[in-house]
Amino acid sequence: MLFSDSSYKLPQIEALRGVQILDSGTTLPMIVDGVDRDFGDRGQFVVKFRNANRMSPKSSARELIAAWIGMELELPVVDPVILHVSPDFVETLVGRDGYKAASQSLGENFGSRYRPGFQELLAGQKFSNVMEEMAMRIYAFDMLITNPDRGHQKNNVNTNGSEFLIFDHELAFSYISMLPFLRSKEPWVLVPNEKELYAKHVFYNYLKGEERNFEKITVDFERINEDFWKKVVALLPRDWITDEIKEIRDYLSEIGLRKEVFAEQLTQTLLV
Repeated sequence: MLFSDSSYKLPQIEALRGVQILDSGTTLPMIVDGVDRDFGDRGQFVVKFRNANRMSPKSSARELIAAWIGMELELPVVDPVILHVSPDFVETLVGRDGYKAASQSLGENFGSRYRPGFQELLAGQKFSNVMEEMAMRIYAFDMLITNPDRGHQKNNVNTNGSEFLIFDHELAFSYISMLPFLRSKEPWVLVPNEKELYAKHVFYNYLKGEERNFEKITVDFERINEDFWKKVVALLPRDWITDEIKEIRDYLSEIGLRKEVFAEQLTQTLLV
């Protein structure tokens, strides 16, 4: 489902019981059992506690916005939810890993539906034509949102052999952490400005050396429009809305206005 679909609602999940910590994540995300507050459906979810390492209301908002952009661009991003952490849930974690982070994160937290059956991408793994096309789309997405956290060492992309699953976007929109006068005045220009970003991307070595056409991919950037941002503000938890939202919107709008140039820049990153 696209984020812009009129029937899309951000699921509100009540955390019931902690299952296990996922050791692979820097933020120490936890698989939890939860129930949908609106529909009563139960399932398993991954929660990233709002006050865990590297997390905050701002980074939680970045996670959610990046996931929504991924949905709108039809990427295999985790299905985002809001995980509600209550004192009763925290009590179930007494004496266990995750207790401190949970106890400091009462209320709304970023979460996603747990997807079993996916494993870490292996070095040198072969892709089908469909997966190679999706790798290009994910590469373009990460350049769009300036995501430095899908590199060779920690790729934050899993696979089940026929499709990908991407996650962990709390470091997306990395230019936000830069002083305004240090930010690129031409965010649609990647070569050589963003070499540190693209050369370390997990898919760079898979894709480089060929003249790849990104125009059909970047045309979808038109979907990240004014209506998209109105819905973002409407659905984001109130405490997560800051001036960063406007900064992100304005930055991406600059790229969207020059998406043809950005597409050519993406091509060039793989030829240098």
